[in-house]
Amino acid sequence: MRRTTARPPEPSPFRSIEDIRKRHRGPGLSAEDWADAALWSLSEGVEALSVERLSRGLGVTKGGFYWHFKDRADVLQAALARWEQLATTEFIQRLETLPDPRQRLQQLLALTFDLGPHGRIEVAIVAGAASDPRIQPVLARVSQRRLDYLVKLYRALGLPAREARNWALQAYSTYVGLLHLAIASPETLSASRARADYIQHVARTLIPA
Repeated sequence: MRRTTARPPEPSPFRSIEDIRKRHRGPGLSAEDWADAALWSLSEGVEALSVERLSRGLGVTKGGFYWHFKDRADVLQAALARWEQLATTEFIQRLETLPDPRQRLQQLLALTFDLGPHGRIEVAIVAGAASDPRIQPVLARVSQRRLDYLVKLYRALGLPAREARNWALQAYSTYVGLLHLAIASPETLSASRARADYIQHVARTLIPA
């Protein structure tokens, strides 16, 4: 059996508030800068998002915020739209640059199951969806897009349609279960060694021979 190795992870497309602050100062902040900062703040929980905290973190006054957005609900929607773009459309585009579907699947599993900064954002979004009706439709769209892409990858490995869908459902439900585990018991995979061992196990389990 031919073995392939996933490429090293690329830099995260999610921009930290500190990075935005260093690169763009004062009135130069765009609506996308504010949305990216709001998205990053979700790593501390949806409830952590506030206009005052965003402004303070970016080192600007709240006046700049209101130039682009009406209120907290408005920037939350923008942050969720950025998450949908970065976590599905752009993520899939980067994976598609890999020539082999097995490599694409390996890279997908390695990046998503690592639960780095993007993972903390997803944990917060999943947790917030239970009580915030604005989050639920975005999460539903992202989940369906990911499932469709997983089916495509498994089909590219030669699996028939029904079997590919079952593999895709297993892979995505495993990931969603990991997110819920991170909510209920965040210390379970907090150690980097334990997380790396688990990712290797996931790759063996979710990639057909």
